[in-house]
Amino acid sequence: MANNFTIGLAAAVAALSLSAPAWAQTTRLGGVVRDETGGTIRGAIVRAETGGGRTFGTPVTLTTASDDRGRFVFVVSRSGEWRLTFEAPGFDSMTVPLVVRLTGPAPSLDIKLERRESPEAFGALAGIDSKSLSAQLAAAAVLYDEGQHDQAIAAYREIKARAPALTLVNLQIGNSYLAKKSYGEAEAAYQEVLKADGADSTALFAMGALREAQGDAAQAQEWYQKASAADAIWTRPLMKLAALASATGDRATASRHLGRVVDIDPTSPDGQQAAALLKQ
Repeated sequence: MANNFTIGLAAAVAALSLSAPAWAQTTRLGGVVRDETGGTIRGAIVRAETGGGRTFGTPVTLTTASDDRGRFVFVVSRSGEWRLTFEAPGFDSMTVPLVVRLTGPAPSLDIKLERRESPEAFGALAGIDSKSLSAQLAAAAVLYDEGQHDQAIAAYREIKARAPALTLVNLQIGNSYLAKKSYGEAEAAYQEVLKADGADSTALFAMGALREAQGDAAQAQEWYQKASAADAIWTRPLMKLAALASATGDRATASRHLGRVVDIDPTSPDGQQAAALLKQ
């Protein structure tokens, strides 16, 4: 079965060739490891290697494991050709080549590993037809995108009854309720996610969006700060914090948050917007 990863190698190499501040002496190699359902994989072994072969210099090998949210990160101090290898029990391994420049932006990879065995016979989704489940999730997402929120909620609740382990469904239920301005129901759905994982950055961010929609800027700020602390390389919470600070006239705090966004991912839409705002 072919391995997939959602960022193309050509795009990754092209992005890594862009310029960044000359003072940068290190860069980050990071991202998230997922399974075939889109769920994150905890404890995947990630190995970053450089040196030998066509790359000059002493061989270097760094090893880490993905965290509870499937995320991994390395701080590297050498430009050149790197190879990232991903391994997890029950999955086919994957090796991703990258050309890294310390004067380039930090890459953020979204890696998808394929199971060796049938997904229907594995873990929390045992006995569930993953293809059928994926089709249900896609159909529910279309309903949400089209603004048919009552139908989307019903579709997501059906999925939840079928696969209770998919906590992301609670997040989507909450988002649908938030779009309907049914704030109590939205909060209950988000809290279900946080009950399973109190450090889930997406649910923490969603709680911030909920409080912001309710007009409680102080509480929104607290939740966005929690989301940023839970995922230090996610720029969305920082952009929200910058907007809240700017709305109160606190340009220094807004600039600090925007500066962090640019440092984290200068070529992303958030990074480009942050850079433009800093010039105003």
